[in-house]
Amino acid sequence: MDEAPPPKSDHSKLRFIDAMPRPLLVLFLVAGVVAVAAALVFIIHPPEFSTVPVQERRPPPRGALTHNVGKLAPAPVPSPQAPLPPACAAFSTTVLKVGPAGAVRLRQALVDLCRLSRGGVPADLTIAIKGLGNSTIRFAGFQLAGVESTADLATRTVWLNLKFSESNLPVEQVAPVIVHEGWHLAHAGEAVTAEQELGARRAEVAACRELMDVSKWPRWCNDARTLTDLPAARAIALLVSAGYTR
Repeated sequence: MDEAPPPKSDHSKLRFIDAMPRPLLVLFLVAGVVAVAAALVFIIHPPEFSTVPVQERRPPPRGALTHNVGKLAPAPVPSPQAPLPPACAAFSTTVLKVGPAGAVRLRQALVDLCRLSRGGVPADLTIAIKGLGNSTIRFAGFQLAGVESTADLATRTVWLNLKFSESNLPVEQVAPVIVHEGWHLAHAGEAVTAEQELGARRAEVAACRELMDVSKWPRWCNDARTLTDLPAARAIALLVSAGYTR
């Protein structure tokens, strides 16, 4: 009996990836890896959204929060842990509800503000520092990842963007953000209007000027300066256009 001829290969069923020229296949795989890496970078370090108008980079309040951050995911806190001594008398009632490394960073940020608490600085900054009394400072992930911070006026909790827990971000850049929310806490019984937000920006930029050379200012310091350099009526009008009440 004659042997049956071997089956003919069915090239119609050849996989697309097998038919792809080798250089094109390599390019395809590299592009896939780059796309995944870019997505991870975007998630971990979201862009600063420099095209967003300056008045919109700190959203208006939502509920008891001074700034809308979308969903807020508190960073986990190890328990129990020994509290660090207060940075100074001005912050004797300020609680740092963060992990050990975060507590060291935030305490240093408060130490930077201790010198300013003794006077000789703009009144807005003094008010903001006093507003941090009896408050709790924590880290959280924000759905609106470009927002630096928010504060819960009902619980007197300052929520800092999780990026401020990272050691590669200079600690002196954290203090002005804390000051911003301190201003709001100092006026906790009032609505966060455009005028009050402008006051928080004034306190923030005052802290920036006291703690850093202007060449080293982060975006939020420059944003605060941009708004506060405008005539007050113009700055308030811009904040109203961003959703703040007058």
